[in-house]
Amino acid sequence: MPLIGVTGGLATGKSLVSSMLADLGGRLIDCDILAREVTAPGCEGLTKVKAEFGETVIRDDGALNREELASLVFSDPAKLKTLEGILHPIIKQLVMSRSKEIISKDKDAIVVVDAPLLFESGLSRGMDRNIVVVCELKEQKRRARRRGGLSEDQIESRIAAQLPMSKKSEMADYIIDNSGEEDETLAQVGEVWRKIRVAG
Repeated sequence: MPLIGVTGGLATGKSLVSSMLADLGGRLIDCDILAREVTAPGCEGLTKVKAEFGETVIRDDGALNREELASLVFSDPAKLKTLEGILHPIIKQLVMSRSKEIISKDKDAIVVVDAPLLFESGLSRGMDRNIVVVCELKEQKRRARRRGGLSEDQIESRIAAQLPMSKKSEMADYIIDNSGEEDETLAQVGEVWRKIRVAG
């Protein structure tokens, strides 16, 4: 059965849509969780990040200082590209191995891969269908502010660092507009799920 990639922009509702697909029966793989796994102390990702960016991105307890790393890479496109070059291949490999593991136990499983950088990482090429979650830019920024943790400048730089939503939408098999109420989004997700199941 198919592998379904789900992506979007900062605060567009990608994780909400992924969780809705999981509620409908999809087997969820969250790339944000995988990114944390591969950058845990003793793991390959952290070793490579430390070698590239130095001790300043490592906490006293040996864990990755995510805030420090984020401030470095989101202010410098070259450093962001370097970080992605380190982590994307490791995460892609893990996604594919986890997917195979799920399908080996349940050949009818529909695997949902929640991936912020689905297209940028090249992971989309391993998917059977790709879903892009969009919302109006004004609403996107409002939600990002409401979530907290990021300044206005940080929100702007993170949106700018991602592939434009128009480009992502061009590459999507399905587009879900999450600008409105949650029940409106759920109705769209249900329709996409039905189409995926019919297509097989």
